[in-house]
Amino acid sequence: MNINLELFDICYVIAGFITASIVFSFYISKLKKEIKTIKRQYEKKSIGADDSSLKVKTLENKIKTLETALKKQMGN
Repeated sequence: MNINLELFDICYVIAGFITASIVFSFYISKLKKEIKTIKRQYEKKSIGADDSSLKVKTLENKIKTLETALKKQMGN
């Protein structure tokens, strides 16, 4: 009788560990998916920021070119 009770306790503990590992594996997979989506959003924002800075530099260069052309025309 005592051995059966100990065996039951051991099985109960093992079942608890198995259940906990299954629950945590689902939780971890959910967190991994969230991390991937956050990384994608960050990459999109950083790419957008790079595009914006490139556009600003391009416009600054165009303004410089136009100013130079205007100064040449004003000199003639």
